[in-house]
Amino acid sequence: MLWFSLALVVVGNVVYQLGQRAIPRDANPVVATLAAYVVAMIVTLGMLPFFARGVALGPAWQKLNGSTILVGVGAVVIELGFLLVYRAGWGISTAPLLANSVVALVLLGVGAVAFREPITMARAAGVLLCLAGLWLVARPATSA
Repeated sequence: MLWFSLALVVVGNVVYQLGQRAIPRDANPVVATLAAYVVAMIVTLGMLPFFARGVALGPAWQKLNGSTILVGVGAVVIELGFLLVYRAGWGISTAPLLANSVVALVLLGVGAVAFREPITMARAAGVLLCLAGLWLVARPATSA
């Protein structure tokens, strides 16, 4: 399940980025996001028989808390952000890399402060490498 779940994240992200990049420039960003969530709702309902077999939806729904609202709000902001980032001219090869790297760096700090996750020497070195990589990726392309 460890590698399957990671593969699911990778495949989902690739499909997501390709889809975001292909949304027509003249499509309203909020309407495009709404349409994406209608499709997501239909796909999620189709997954219920496979991932929620034998689960009573009423009690399962009651186990949710306010964090579900945060996930929903975060997802909409991510969707809208990526759509606008592509419209602003960022490339599909750099925008997700930069955004996810910055998110990883922010969450490293959040993990240390809020969840007491250790920042080891190896992680600190990784942060420095990430920052160097961000600098290299974010630099304007030069002609050879």
